Amino acid sequence: MNTTRLWRKHKTSIIFGTLIGVSLLYSSGDIQRNMGAITDIKQSIAQNSNHLTILEQQLEFEKEQAIIANSRYKSGCLPIVATVYPHKYVTIVQGKVIFDRITLNPLPKGTVVCDANGNTGVIADGGKVEAISLLRGTEI
Repeated sequence: MNTTRLWRKHKTSIIFGTLIGVSLLYSSGDIQRNMGAITDIKQSIAQNSNHLTILEQQLEFEKEQAIIANSRYKSGCLPIVATVYPHKYVTIVQGKVIFDRITLNPLPKGTVVCDANGNTGVIADGGKVEAISLLRGTEI
């Protein structure tokens, strides 16, 4: 008696509830696949965001390096040329010893050197190039 009364009073809700339950049962696989796809998309977004952050940091670093290099070029730097062919420029490299092309002695500590590629550096102990900065995006 209680069941028939409950049925008459709530039959529409019971029918819709049953239909919803059955449809959820049949679509549970699709729901799980969609949740997996959403997880994959979230991971992809996180990776892309991380990559973008790294690129932005690299751009900021390059801008700072360009300011330093530009300042070195404007205040005067010693262009490094080949020993045998003085009309040809050589690229300066971190840690490389730079020699005076006439005396063949290492350059003195604190000398600011530059090359035709936009690199600038400061000579450290032993004539080694340190503190390299690169001028990008502007003319030398």
